[in-house]
Amino acid sequence: MIDLLPWRERERRRSRRRFHGILAISMLLGLVVLIALERSLNGSILASSAENRRLRAEIGLLGARGAEAERLRREQEDAALHMQVLNSLQRSRPLPAQVLSELAAHLPAAAYYSRLSHRGGEVRIEGLAESHAAVAELMRELSASPRFLETQLVGVTEAAPGLFEFSLVSRLDEAGG
Repeated sequence: MIDLLPWRERERRRSRRRFHGILAISMLLGLVVLIALERSLNGSILASSAENRRLRAEIGLLGARGAEAERLRREQEDAALHMQVLNSLQRSRPLPAQVLSELAAHLPAAAYYSRLSHRGGEVRIEGLAESHAAVAELMRELSASPRFLETQLVGVTEAAPGLFEFSLVSRLDEAGG
């Protein structure tokens, strides 16, 4: 009679060891897979967080640009309203103020007025200029203005070397030109 009990016992131990070995390897592989998944998910979460931060920053910039655009639009509307008020004030100014404004706007740098007089529908202009060209430029500027209908040169005399005294007469458009 052969006693198989010790052999069976050894086979069971060997089988248990194999089972425990396979179980340990499986657990180790499972742990490695879990660690890899955890790292992959953490990387995805970090990438998503970085993208979210970038998008929030860009949204903040767009919000700031939108606020700036709105502020500029309000300033533009305010400036347009201001210009309308100034234009209405300009139109409602009395004729002498409008004439003086036009005369100041058209005066060349090489000339200046010494005397202005208004009688009837004419303005008499007397002044000094550095050259005949400055007087001619003044006459061209006044002729181009809708306020002055006709500008005539009364005379030009040399007051000093390099300085000419001039006299002009200009007919006004008193209707508002």
